[in-house]
Amino acid sequence: WFLQKMEQDVTKPLVRERLQSRFAWIDKQLAGKDYLMGSFSVADAYLYTVSRWGQFVGVDTSGLPNLQAFKQRMEARPGVQAALKAEGLIM
Repeated sequence: WFLQKMEQDVTKPLVRERLQSRFAWIDKQLAGKDYLMGSFSVADAYLYTVSRWGQFVGVDTSGLPNLQAFKQRMEARPGVQAALKAEGLIM
């Protein structure tokens, strides 16, 4: 138990840092684009999901304006709205 706890204490900050750096890279890739590949693709759906999970593990993306704008665009899509409602994530 002790080793598992110690490993988690060391690993979690490293994982958060790595995820933050990946989001920063993605933020740069989104500059001047609505979606990762220019037009909507499955990669965008996956990115949206992962970027939402980040908030639950302590990764702050509020300083990444392109990623924030991307998330807003995604949340405006009717299919995303329906999925969020179905999952009980919005009213």
